[in-house]
Amino acid sequence: MSPSSSLQPGDSFLLFHSFPYDFSQDLPFTIGPGVFLENTPHDVLQGAVPSALADYILPGYNLPGHGTPNCCLRCSGAEVVRLGREATDLFFIALAAFRLHAPLGIEVAGQFELGDQNEKIARPTLYEICSPWQPNANAHYSSADLGVVADIAARWMHIGQAGLMRLISAGVLFAQISCGHSKSLQMAYLALFAALDALFVPQGNKARTLAWRVESFLSGFPFPDSLSDWLEREYKQGRNNLAHGVQDVVPWTRTRNHRVEAFGRLHEITRLSLLGFFSLDDQKLGSLSSLSGTRLQRELDNLGQAAGRYVNGQRFWCS
Repeated sequence: MSPSSSLQPGDSFLLFHSFPYDFSQDLPFTIGPGVFLENTPHDVLQGAVPSALADYILPGYNLPGHGTPNCCLRCSGAEVVRLGREATDLFFIALAAFRLHAPLGIEVAGQFELGDQNEKIARPTLYEICSPWQPNANAHYSSADLGVVADIAARWMHIGQAGLMRLISAGVLFAQISCGHSKSLQMAYLALFAALDALFVPQGNKARTLAWRVESFLSGFPFPDSLSDWLEREYKQGRNNLAHGVQDVVPWTRTRNHRVEAFGRLHEITRLSLLGFFSLDDQKLGSLSSLSGTRLQRELDNLGQAAGRYVNGQRFWCS
């Protein structure tokens, strides 16, 4: 759905160094509660006083030849009040929805709030974060993708309002990692396993139980190897070693190729698992949230294969 674009004081903007949209449909476009994919407000940036404000929220903006994506996210100030959420929260729910739908490369610069005529750029914030893993540098989101992204963001908000805390915790962990908030490969890797633990709540032999439940849940998606064997091995030899102090400390910029491959696989397992849970109906999610002990374990053992709106047409974006 394309809303009419009318910028108002109090609206907030999230700016990008890179955002892969193919402009197959004119903007603006609603992509989450209170959030729109918009054309970059160059008139506001060019009219910044002092001009260095524009360079603060979008580093290099005023340098000759600096390229800026002609799209950004706008959060309506009126919707912020109505929804009772901060613009930053709504922005990152929308970004997480993009990354859940397809793990394409997104580089976030900064954020600002549109002020009055005397202060066009108010509350400037610099982020400088980049999604840590994207397997296809040439892929772009299309207008068809935007509608699904909007549905995922709305579903995220609904799940939060329903108080489904394990699912929200898993989603927040995934979003923090997938959007680039963590600069540590080791912490990102552990957080993805923490998200899977929150979803599948393994007991007993946790590595084997988690691996079996995930493989069963994602059995509709061809995995490069045996998913259960790979995930059980990573849980025992990777996750457990890091969690118990057997360190494998290598900076992200010099990470060995096989660890990058493992991270990508774990990212995709977590992403598809979340989409599968988002696709469950409210009654099923409510049951999973309220049960505990043996009854919860039995319910998780009998989840069945992930299916529904958010997983239909999905695949593993990894080797």
